Amino acid sequence: MNKRIAAMLFAIGMILYSSVEIRADEPAHPASPRRETIRQSEYKFVPSRVDFKVGEPVELTIVNEGTLLHEFVTDALKDLPTRVEINGAVVKAGGISEIENPPGGTVVLRFTPEKAGQFSYTCQSEKPKSHLRVGMSGLMVFQ
Repeated sequence: MNKRIAAMLFAIGMILYSSVEIRADEPAHPASPRRETIRQSEYKFVPSRVDFKVGEPVELTIVNEGTLLHEFVTDALKDLPTRVEINGAVVKAGGISEIENPPGGTVVLRFTPEKAGQFSYTCQSEKPKSHLRVGMSGLMVFQ
């Protein structure tokens, strides 16, 4: 085999090797989101604590099983790109800090935590009394 053909085969081999090496760093399939559900009722969140990993996509469903309007208020998502879906309709894609959820309503939040921290979530509805004052709060932890 002459030197020219050998050099060409070597170059082709390096190109193929490089492209395989690049692909090896990419996930074979997009990461499935971690799915978690928080249920709202008078006057509590269940669970009252949820834990997520930094960098792991999340699909957080909030279901209002109560008879009153409830809120989901948190600073955890105010600076995070968050896709918000209410009763099946996408209503916002951006950071959020407060969502109102009517009785029987379902809210789906899709986001990826970017940094570690602990963030409270509360219901700040005041009717017929302060939901927060009677204990409607929880904790979201990004690790």
